[in-house]
Amino acid sequence: MYLAVFVCLLFGTAAGRYHTRTVFPEIIEERSEHGSLVLQIHHGLSLTLTKVSVATEALRLRSNLNGVLTDQTVNGSEIQASLFEDKVKMATVSLRMTSYGVKVTGLLNPTERIQPAVFHPKRVLGRVPHIVQRIQQPLGLERITKEKRRGILPRSDIDSKMPVKVTIEVYVVSDEIHNKRFNDKDLLVYICIFMNTIKAIFMGLVCPRVEIALVGVERSSKAQEDNYVFGNEKLMNDMTSLDMLRKYAMGNLEQYGYPDVVLLLTGRDVYESNHGVINKKIAGIAYEGGVCTEQRVSLAEDTPGAFSGVIDAAHELGHSLGASHDGTEPNKHIEGHPGSLNCSASSGRLMTYVDGGHLRYKFSNCNEKEIRHVLRARGKKCWEVNATKIYAIDNVFPGDLLKPTEYCKRIYKNNKVYSSEDYRLKISCKIKCCALLPSGKYACGLHPMLDHMACGYKKKCFQGVCTSGKLVLTHNSKKY
Repeated sequence: MYLAVFVCLLFGTAAGRYHTRTVFPEIIEERSEHGSLVLQIHHGLSLTLTKVSVATEALRLRSNLNGVLTDQTVNGSEIQASLFEDKVKMATVSLRMTSYGVKVTGLLNPTERIQPAVFHPKRVLGRVPHIVQRIQQPLGLERITKEKRRGILPRSDIDSKMPVKVTIEVYVVSDEIHNKRFNDKDLLVYICIFMNTIKAIFMGLVCPRVEIALVGVERSSKAQEDNYVFGNEKLMNDMTSLDMLRKYAMGNLEQYGYPDVVLLLTGRDVYESNHGVINKKIAGIAYEGGVCTEQRVSLAEDTPGAFSGVIDAAHELGHSLGASHDGTEPNKHIEGHPGSLNCSASSGRLMTYVDGGHLRYKFSNCNEKEIRHVLRARGKKCWEVNATKIYAIDNVFPGDLLKPTEYCKRIYKNNKVYSSEDYRLKISCKIKCCALLPSGKYACGLHPMLDHMACGYKKKCFQGVCTSGKLVLTHNSKKY
């Protein structure tokens, strides 16, 4: 068998005993001529897998080894050898052949993940037991006012001849709290899958089309993160850390390859402080319109291995590209900024405070105009692709990897939390995380399913919609 060995330690080993699904994947057909195969997850789901198309042969990983800062070039073809996708079902998985059978780790859809079961009493000859689990993200987080996000942003000469597609190069920095559970290769794969979901969200933008490209990853050490973290092992201040990150990123811009945006993923709890009062209901922060300027930084919380920060990171990248919260006035610090007063703050779209289901994965028309204005203002230097290496894993989503109970445990950092099955919620791409309180009562929290989580028979959630249709990702063809 040609499958490369790939040790997947990405998502831990806790499977959860509440409302999880055990499956026994099996390769039932292999077409070596085209490098494709058919993987049966269970009797209701089979994946037609082809090798993932990696856009480059290498990805630069910046890390600190024994006090020495090093840049490693990771062979993309080695990662590609073990990664497969089903573009129709929007699944991306890593396969590893063992003497006991195939081991599968990855996203079955944007809201459901799969991983081998560490301990399971039931065995099937030649087939390894696996656990399928949903992913969800906590709601109710507050985001920061425009005044706190503002930066004095330089105005480039307006160039009306903007290309039909603009590639936004994103360099991801992972702080030590976020990256310490991963080895190097697992961290790269996790971030690739994380960014693939964000890429799908930005595909809805037109005129120009916006493509998010991951160009590099920094695995920060404790010494490195001290340069941009204002806080402690659990907490990180929002504005002070953002300003420190700005200085840190500008000092490393050449080493990063001059990306358009630097995104920090933190495993800490971000907070703001007003008059001595700490507010921890903060999901992330960015300089509005900071793309391709000295303010090209944004940060978002993410529970390591849980993909909990995907929507918040997409939201903050939207700010970096010039999108404001729907229903707000033009940003006076960006000349000619159109603002979003004509778009409802209660629509539930990405740049609002409201969970609008499938709309939560969409930008409003106002946001599109704001992003178009900022990208046009930034000019040709921003439109050009600086990176010689761009890394991507197509059509791999968090739900292909995480199971519901495992996600609930990780997001709440409590092994007693479990996912509660409710068909009425599933078809709306929602899920409940519940726990038994000391009083004997149950407490539950409602969360959106992650992309590619199962929501019914042969159906999966994608961007808040439960569908059995062909979910091939393409740029929105809407014209202005």
